[in-house]
This record gives sequence, C-alpha cells and structure tokens, in this order.
Amino acid sequence: MDIRMTGIDYNRAPVEVRERFAMTRGAAAVAMERLRADGGAQGCVILSTCNRTELWICGGKLLPYEALCDVCGVDPAEYRDCFLDRAGREAAEHLFALACGLKSQVFGEDQIITQVGDALALARGCGAAGPVLETLFRMAVTAAKRVKTDVRLTAADRSVAASTVAFLRGKLGTLDGLPCMVIGNGEMGRLAASALVAEGCDVLMTVRQYHHGEVCIPDGAQTIAYEKRLIYLPGMRVVVSATASPHYTLRASDVAPFPTPAILCDLAVPRDIDPALADRPDLSLYDTDQICGRRPVRADYETLTQVREILQSCLAEFEAWYRFREFIPAVGEISACAADDLLGRMQKPIRRLPLAQDDRDAFAGYLNQSAQKAVARLLYGLRENLAPQLWKQCIEGLQKSAHGKEQV
Repeated sequence: MDIRMTGIDYNRAPVEVRERFAMTRGAAAVAMERLRADGGAQGCVILSTCNRTELWICGGKLLPYEALCDVCGVDPAEYRDCFLDRAGREAAEHLFALACGLKSQVFGEDQIITQVGDALALARGCGAAGPVLETLFRMAVTAAKRVKTDVRLTAADRSVAASTVAFLRGKLGTLDGLPCMVIGNGEMGRLAASALVAEGCDVLMTVRQYHHGEVCIPDGAQTIAYEKRLIYLPGMRVVVSATASPHYTLRASDVAPFPTPAILCDLAVPRDIDPALADRPDLSLYDTDQICGRRPVRADYETLTQVREILQSCLAEFEAWYRFREFIPAVGEISACAADDLLGRMQKPIRRLPLAQDDRDAFAGYLNQSAQKAVARLLYGLRENLAPQLWKQCIEGLQKSAHGKEQV
C-alpha cells in the first residue's frame, strides 16, 4: 500500500514547536500544489489543526518529513524527534482512529471529523488529493461518523470549548455575569462563545468588517468589529482567542493595563496571543496544552473494543478497494466491450424507432453508457463476493471472453 505520512502532535511537541508547522488553508493549498507539481506525488493531503500537522503522500519518491520541512522553511535536523512517520496499513489505521477522536487531545471530540473532511476538500479543490488519498480520507470520515452513531465514546461534552469552560471554572469559580471576549468567528470561536454564554457570561465576539458571506453569531453573544477589540479589552475578565490568523491577534505592545486581573486563553496554533503577555502581573496566559492537558481521557475497554471492530471493518473495505485498483482498467475494458456488443445487437431495433437521427444517436449513447455501468457494477461486486486470490483469474477470463465475442 503506497501511502506515507509524517506527523507532529500534542503528544510529541509543545505548542511553540507545533506552530512552526501549522498552516492556514491558503498556505496548505500552495504547499500541496507544489508537492504534486514539483515533487511528483500522485496524491497529497495536509491536515493542520491546533493539535497536529500531518503530511500525507501517495506515489512518487518524496519523503514526507523532509518535504514538510521544506514547505515550512524548517531545518529537517532540528525537529526530527518530534515527528512520527507511518506507511501502508499502519498509516491507514492511524487516520481511521484519528478521524473518530481516539487520538485527540480532548478524547472523542467531534471537531476532528470536520477537520479531516475539510483537509480532503481542500486537497481535492486544488487538484492534489489523487484517487488513493481521496478514498482513504473519505472512508475514514465515513467510519468516524459510524462510530459516532453507534458508540458513545464519552458521557460528557469533551469539546475543546467545554474543556476551556471547565478550566475557567477551576480558576474563577462561577462564571455567571463575567465579561468575556472571544476573538475569532470560526468554528472554534463559535463553540467557545456558545459555551461561555451557556455559563451566563456576558460575551463579546469579534467580527471582521471585510468578512464575506453570512456570519454566524451564537445566540446571546454581542458583536464588535475586530478592529475595536483593543478598546474593549481592559474591561474583560476572560479573553479567548481562536483564529486561523498567522499573526498575533493580541500583541504585548498594543494591550493596555487591565484594572482587574484577567485570564487569556489561546486556543490557536500558531498562537494568537503574544507569549510576552504572560509576564504581565495583571494577566494570566494559557495555551491549548495547558487548558486541555497533555494526556486524553480514555474510554472503557468494552467501548474501545466496539470502536476498533467498526474501524477494522471499514479498514478492510478500504484494503479491498486498494487491492482491486489494479483491475480497474480491465473492468473498464470489459464493460466497454460488453456495451459495444449490446449496441451492435441493437442497431436494427434502434433504426426502426420513430425518432429523428439525433434522437437515435442520443438513445444509442445512453444505452451504451448504461450497459457499461451495469457490467462495471457486477465486476466491482467481485470485491465483496469473491476471494481476493481469485480476482485475477476471473478478470483475465472475462477479458478473453469479451475480446472473443465476435467469434460467438
């Protein structure tokens, strides 16, 4: 299985190292296009979240770790120990487990499903995914959704937003009536704002004035222009920043003194808040590792067994698809031969139809296409209904039969 990946995550590196490899959507798209065009990879997907950055490659001769360091402008010798490389079935197993939250900093969280799907969509959009990684990531998302439907991994809300609220309660006690600012209107920002509103906080949420499209604001939250955040900042007791910006949303030189001590929660990677603010006596700054912890909570043995059974079943489906790939050209060839044979037998009946010539041609084309699809569906069914060791013998026999049709 020609699949290779390299990855850095919260288990192997702190946020100040992970942010060296974090990418915005734009940067990831440029990197994937470059790796496909210049690196010769048949497929490429970059997954970049606050917990991890992973580069997935299919085909070609690129080494994932060296390739990732190259696009990030990092010396490969500097961070080698922070990365794990996986290949083949081990890599596929990792992605399936990752997609359903088994490897998340917040165990069992749901956001990772969306993140894996978004990574695939971005790679597909810039023509980088390729058929193998397209199928692998799509089936990993499907498997994760099945796990979420059939198994309850956790009894409580284990989202990063919920962990942030729990962390703040531990620091401040009740949060009711607390003035809070959430910087960022992405998914993480909205989840954090909703969680704080549910605790009774008075929440201000920043919105960029040049934002295009519909802006979704959680019920109960008030909005301010992002450009005015520094004006309102000193009146806050809690500030949560969760954007995809490559630049600081709060720079130490721009932040005025707070009359009342405040807590800053930086949920972004790369970090949103200038680390120099941690030295201020009126502020306490915490990053995602400090808020969520470095070791995830695990489910019980019985639940994990259920999850693994689902993932192994889905992984077996992917492996069957992958092994059958070598026969796809033959399937197309056999289907085309069968359709040509059918169309040849139908020429006289088609000519007798009371149709204009253009309509006869359109009908013949539709008949040909339908015949190819019907035969291909039967041949692809061999994956589920015939032992893999018999696939080659069966396909080769059908190829000989298809090409010998004129002798029948």
